[in-house]
Amino acid sequence: MSDYRNTFINAVSEELVTIFDKRSVDLAMQKIVRILNDYEIAERCTEVTVPCTEQNEKAIRRYCACLALDGKSERTIYAYRRQIRIFLAFVQKPVNRIDTYDIRYFLATEKERGISDRSVENTRSYLSAFFQWLSLEDVIPKNPCAKINPVKYINKERMPFSAVEIDTLRHACLDEEDRAMVEILLTSGVRVSELSDMNVTDINLTDMSVHVRNGKGKKERVTYIDDVARSHLKKYLALRDDNHVALFVGQRGIRLKSDGIRIRLKKIAARAKVQNVHPHRFRRTFATGLAARGMAVQDIQKLLGHTNIATTMEYICIDSTRVKASYQQYIA
Repeated sequence: MSDYRNTFINAVSEELVTIFDKRSVDLAMQKIVRILNDYEIAERCTEVTVPCTEQNEKAIRRYCACLALDGKSERTIYAYRRQIRIFLAFVQKPVNRIDTYDIRYFLATEKERGISDRSVENTRSYLSAFFQWLSLEDVIPKNPCAKINPVKYINKERMPFSAVEIDTLRHACLDEEDRAMVEILLTSGVRVSELSDMNVTDINLTDMSVHVRNGKGKKERVTYIDDVARSHLKKYLALRDDNHVALFVGQRGIRLKSDGIRIRLKKIAARAKVQNVHPHRFRRTFATGLAARGMAVQDIQKLLGHTNIATTMEYICIDSTRVKASYQQYIA
């Protein structure tokens, strides 16, 4: 089987780049890729093959099993599985017949639908990892995503909560459970999945330490809460009339899952009229606050449970006024 669409696309791109700037060429190629989808430039396959969905689902199951063995979280595996299935449903081909053009066309269509460049890049990354695994497992001869460059996007600065927003969120809590949840997120920097997995015995109210048993990558670590969080946590636990091991329990008497925590936070945000309230913003606020008080980035990294210090730096938002004041102090 041969498909000359990639050869055609590459040739056109090489010619256009000698006449137009790269941005204009990229925009033109997106249109060409979309138009080219209406034309067949390949020998049709007439051989009997395994049904597309059966073969693809088998590959997805095997890949997700490997992700689980590598220590990926259920949420991460779900994200991979979901995006891969969306793509395969779009192309309607078995994995061993998918080519670079199919992936380019899918990504171009996503951009035309108004999906952000950052989200399109995430999709490309998911697909590249999947096809790279298929290649290593000898399911396909080569990774069709290898020739597709990362999608460039503007990395918008994500702001932590302001002092006013934090105060407003606290006042919008209806009970001690809400307040304890908000305070733990603000002062421990735990992820929402880690908060969901947390047991009552994981928090030592004496030394205010928090044992994170099931962090990202199955790693354990210790972080802490402050006096305010401890006070509200004590009040919340005193009101509990069950023997459940979970720190936060839902209305049905089972452990409150990550989505349940997000829903609780959204309700608090709606009452407080604070925009963009999500668990990761609490982590960003936690990291930024510690950095502003002078804590070393390496220590913040350990509390957040990051493997790479560069990831920690992305969580810290440095106020431009502080940067200017610091500069004037050291330049004098």
